[in-house]
Amino acid sequence: MNYNHEKLKQKKKKLTSKFRIFPKKISVIFCKYFLLLFLGFIVIGIGSTLGMLYSLIDNAPKITLDDVEPEGFLSTIYNQEGEVLLTLADYDSNRIYAPIEQIPKHLQNAFIAIEDERFYSHNGVDPRGIARAFFVGIKNIISGGNFSEGASTLTQQLIKNNVFSAYSEPSFIVKLERKIQEQYLAINLEKDLLENFTKYEAKQQILEYYLNTINLGQSTLGVQAASQRYFDKDVKDLTLSESAVIASITKNPSALDPIRHPKENNIRRETILKRMLEQKLITEKEYQTALKDPVYKKIKQVDTEQSKSSIYSYFMDALIVQVIEDLQEQLGYSRTQAYNALYRGGLSIYATQDSNIQSICDKIINNPSMYPSTNDISLGYRLSIKKTDGTTKNYSEYDVERYLRKKLGTTKPQFIFQNPEDAKNVAIEFRESVYQKEKGDQLLGEHIETIVQPQVSFTLMDQKTGFVKAIVGGRGEKTGNLTLN
Repeated sequence: MNYNHEKLKQKKKKLTSKFRIFPKKISVIFCKYFLLLFLGFIVIGIGSTLGMLYSLIDNAPKITLDDVEPEGFLSTIYNQEGEVLLTLADYDSNRIYAPIEQIPKHLQNAFIAIEDERFYSHNGVDPRGIARAFFVGIKNIISGGNFSEGASTLTQQLIKNNVFSAYSEPSFIVKLERKIQEQYLAINLEKDLLENFTKYEAKQQILEYYLNTINLGQSTLGVQAASQRYFDKDVKDLTLSESAVIASITKNPSALDPIRHPKENNIRRETILKRMLEQKLITEKEYQTALKDPVYKKIKQVDTEQSKSSIYSYFMDALIVQVIEDLQEQLGYSRTQAYNALYRGGLSIYATQDSNIQSICDKIINNPSMYPSTNDISLGYRLSIKKTDGTTKNYSEYDVERYLRKKLGTTKPQFIFQNPEDAKNVAIEFRESVYQKEKGDQLLGEHIETIVQPQVSFTLMDQKTGFVKAIVGGRGEKTGNLTLN
């Protein structure tokens, strides 16, 4: 296209006219202000984020090494030969402390391999682990799952268990805030430890507390209690395969319980062993040997044996009652303090019982040939019913006896039966007479127990020392703890 001088002049005038230039100026001004506004929002956002972080850090609890030390230990009762008779623990105190020197290296490494593979190199927080967890979590969300990948180091987990365990986490925001505080405290804790320890010593101290803190299912806390519960052995004697079983529980103590869910636990056990091999913590030969170990058969056998001894003996019942009373009378404890000392204080109690004499007494007292050749049975009974008016009615064998006397029209005792079935039938008949389900009654609980007759009790004491050597509080199978003696 050709332009002469006049047309070029007109074109220039058109391009430089206010009508054409004004929108451009507006666009430039808008872009400048938008950019400034955007930068302002970024600055404000960064400032707000830093302010929030400083606030979270400022509100984080101040902790020292003492604050992450595990608390609550089971008490152990020994006989006169120093043999363990019984251990006593509350729901959150079934723990036996094991120094790190007594915990085998392959057990330590099993936890490190699956929970925190860079444990000995990071400073309390693992940036690579956080990045991996983020991308894996996003991938899970894209696949339709949940952001469930974790990146907590063993130091963070120790702080969560022993510092934040009493705090609830009702929302994602609260969980995020708590996680930031965990990370800050983890960094500070490891930094403080380096003032008195080498890095390896500091890590070993954290690992020792961690391995004595964690929940390992079946109401066990720490690796020593778990070793005794699942394998009936001291933690120092665990094999590689057994160590992998225990390390597998940590992720979900309920779902990965090796007694109730051996298949699920085994899947994770094999994962741990593979991780240990990949991280060169075990050899190929050790890996293959551990895989072939029939470890869950051993666990099943130990569980069966331990289940048989879950009922305290009459001697233990008497000892427990006496210890609680002595703590109150001699040390001025309240009943609650005495209970906590017994079940959470890690006491070592040496009883006067002679286990050989006790065994002889148990056999003689329960030998049928020592009694008349009858099959007389009495009834033990408990029944609780919530009535329609909201009240709760509790009944015992004495109510059943009154019912039976009224039915038979006699005042004479009518509470000895010829066999267990007759006793149970009377109990069921009584229940039907007082439980009116059609009118809205609610059955809260019922316990029927048949008791062999005649009953007998026996105590053997050393006259010279006054030591009680054996107690038998009743004839027949003992079916509960702290029952009638």
